[in-house]
Amino acid sequence: MNNTPQYPRITISGARGIVGKDLTADNAQRMAWAYARFIGGGTVVLARDARPSGRLLRSAVESGLLAGGCDVLDIGLAPTPTAGIMIRTVKAKGGINITASHNPSPWNALKMFGTDGTFPSDQFVQEYIQFLHHGGWKHAEWDEIGATRLETAALETHCRLIEEAIDCDKIREKNYRVAVDGCRSVGGLYLPAFLERLGCEVIRLDCEADGNFQRELEPTPENLGRLCEKVKQEKADAGFAADPDADRLAIVSEQGEAIGEEYTLAFATYAALQKAGGGLAATNLSTSMLTDFAAKQAGGRVIRTAIGEANVAQAIRERHAVIGGEGNGGVMYPAVHNGRDSLTAAALTLQFMADSGQNISELKNLFPNYVILKDKVHVDLEAAKKRLDELAASPLDGEIDAQDGVKIIRDEAWLHLRCSNTEPIVRLIAEARGEAEARKLMEEGKRLLAPG
Repeated sequence: MNNTPQYPRITISGARGIVGKDLTADNAQRMAWAYARFIGGGTVVLARDARPSGRLLRSAVESGLLAGGCDVLDIGLAPTPTAGIMIRTVKAKGGINITASHNPSPWNALKMFGTDGTFPSDQFVQEYIQFLHHGGWKHAEWDEIGATRLETAALETHCRLIEEAIDCDKIREKNYRVAVDGCRSVGGLYLPAFLERLGCEVIRLDCEADGNFQRELEPTPENLGRLCEKVKQEKADAGFAADPDADRLAIVSEQGEAIGEEYTLAFATYAALQKAGGGLAATNLSTSMLTDFAAKQAGGRVIRTAIGEANVAQAIRERHAVIGGEGNGGVMYPAVHNGRDSLTAAALTLQFMADSGQNISELKNLFPNYVILKDKVHVDLEAAKKRLDELAASPLDGEIDAQDGVKIIRDEAWLHLRCSNTEPIVRLIAEARGEAEARKLMEEGKRLLAPG
């Protein structure tokens, strides 16, 4: 093997790159090998989404794990949350899911997990990277090589945990018709099967798990036109769309309107806090006020974290939050799994519908008409960071949250400015009642970024 291998960029979200260029069978094997040695052996859960490159990378990762002295529990094609759930269920030492989430087909990634089935801390990742480059890890001796076992109960395990956490009988009484856009990946296997257990009649769209993607992969409204049409044609009660690793869920109303991923967390927050009789919901600084509104209506409140699923998961653990998540359709319900999970999001949405007796459009109309706008400005990162530090210490109009960039919070409006972790840009996000007010905030943000 090459003594100076090149690796893709590695973060808490995994080792991600273009297959054959940044991410190869060789460096995937090496990264898995190092991971096995770094965690000290034991059982590792292995899963993948439906991308064709996953077949190659799965073999490379398996051989690396075995050569590093780990046993492999292979759950096959499975969502990211399912891999995390299985890590906890079998008390594995960790896991690797081969998925590039919403990145396009040429991309793939190795997503690594901690022992609790969630993404590891930044400290774990930094120590792993040092070990990968300088650790002196070695091939397992002939009698230390691990073994692989296929596990076929992952879907059953995932479904059972959700069924134990929600009122399934009330959902089953409704006999909902639901259209599912499986994105030609693992959501097409898991979501329909789970919804049928809840008594739903499922209309399938792109549920063949072959990785032959038919749309842009993020489940945003502009990418869900075919699902919207399918809902109207089939007179479905709702439409659900997943991304390729099925950790995010978007909702389409019975009228064929893609209502936006922010409503996924808001609906789930209301359902979970209503069931719990109140409590905390955790989300990041850039998530919509819809979630705050939902929490308040259900007798709870929201706590905010820095951007990143791992930060939300940490807040859920430390503050004993009932629910959490991100505004991209990522619902984290620790009663099931402390990570984003489209199946749980679907269940909580149906629970909200069943408990209220209302359809998706009626539920949406219960919420204020907030508008979120997003933009970015190309900058010199060092100068931008200095400017944000200056703003955080300045007497600005509104409450300031500086735990991740600068967020200016006003009455039913906010502006968030933060430096990208990967690009020389500052991201601007503004939310207000109405587009005109949100645009004013965006212009204000650009003025604030200007030096002096």
